[in-house]
Amino acid sequence: MYVHSGIVKKSLPFGWSSLLFLAIIGITTWQFTQGKEVYLKAWLSRALLHTAWVRTQASGRIVKPWPWANTWPLGRIYVPRLNMEQIILFNNSNNILSLAISHANSTVLPGYMGNSVINIHRNIYVSFLKHLKPNDKIVLESLNNGRWHYTVANIYKVDRTTIEFIKPTLDRRLTLISCYPCKSRDERWRYVVVAKETERVAF
Repeated sequence: MYVHSGIVKKSLPFGWSSLLFLAIIGITTWQFTQGKEVYLKAWLSRALLHTAWVRTQASGRIVKPWPWANTWPLGRIYVPRLNMEQIILFNNSNNILSLAISHANSTVLPGYMGNSVINIHRNIYVSFLKHLKPNDKIVLESLNNGRWHYTVANIYKVDRTTIEFIKPTLDRRLTLISCYPCKSRDERWRYVVVAKETERVAF
């Protein structure tokens, strides 16, 4: 507060330059997010999913990523070559697929003996699945069954009516399935990555 010509005036907590700077930041943020809601949503969901997975591991209890979610983390896969991770969620539904990879309920849980099928949305195919190559290592942290190392054995592009990749197996494997090609409305094709167990690592 200061006095000028007998009039008491209050000083503003921010000068005009600060207010102008904040206005520019606000407008820039608004413009940046226009048309990019999907990416913003995906970024936020990844943070929430990672937090839920860490809390689930620490507590040994199911922790939902957000209060109204009908899903929770079942595991985490990590690809060392790509330095990429994905949280595997329970509940194979379209709402979940748009946010994260999810376990096909009709198959064995990740990390258990048999064929565990993981469904992947086309957006995650772009950022994750299509970068996998034969012989890539995948580390799986299972919720209740330890940590396992897998190796990508084969990659296929098949007709959607092909069912051999979702059948039960006698070995321990991960089968990652996505629509293909990701930028097409043609739902005929599927992209399939098969990874087989190489080693179990104790926690």
